[in-house]
Amino acid sequence: MNCVTDYHRIILALIIIIIGGLAGLINFFTYYFQQREDKREVKIVIKYLLNSIGAAILVPLLLNMLSSNLIKDNNKFDSINYFVFAGFCFIAGYFSDRFINSMGEKILKDLQETKNKANEAIDSAKATEEKVDVLVSTESESDTIEIEKKELKSIQDILPDNLSNSRNLIEKIIKAFDHSKFKFRTSHGIAKVTESNRFVVIKILEELRTLGVTNKIVSKEDNTVLWSLTNLGRELLESSKE
Repeated sequence: MNCVTDYHRIILALIIIIIGGLAGLINFFTYYFQQREDKREVKIVIKYLLNSIGAAILVPLLLNMLSSNLIKDNNKFDSINYFVFAGFCFIAGYFSDRFINSMGEKILKDLQETKNKANEAIDSAKATEEKVDVLVSTESESDTIEIEKKELKSIQDILPDNLSNSRNLIEKIIKAFDHSKFKFRTSHGIAKVTESNRFVVIKILEELRTLGVTNKIVSKEDNTVLWSLTNLGRELLESSKE
């Protein structure tokens, strides 16, 4: 099977060189006899040959971009495809300059589209990741919080001394998340519900975040800051209802 494949590739390579070279010669002679005798240059035949063969080499790339099986070596391959392929190579070689330019433009366009799709995929992945971060508490809090939950009875159990005096306000802030419509809230909305100063609410939310009670999410689109409860925060919310 490998020998058959090797012969197939050799035949394709010969078609590219021979047919591409033939198209280059035809181009050269067309140019040569259109010039006056004093302006005819034989040495530029190399330029025509290389341009045409180079254009013919791009034909397999074009077929691959078109998802064509014309030159694919398989059980369904028909030897007539060699002649079809030779025709493509001749056309590409004869119109070498235009063919190479159009292929270059197409490849650059496809690369740009691929880059744009990749960027869109990255942006979509980031957006999905942000949604997941919002909907699910981070794993890092589970190791340290699970121990605290065992003996957790109320918010007072985890409050440091500097927040002890704000216990009532903290309980109101946590209860503000017990809303059927708003699972994620802004500091403005929480301040309105608790009838408190917004800057005081923000400071307490930040303190609760360091304790693993709240999550802070910043939207990359408009920089809106949203707050949600962690697993520990939900536990405190449930315990406050008892």
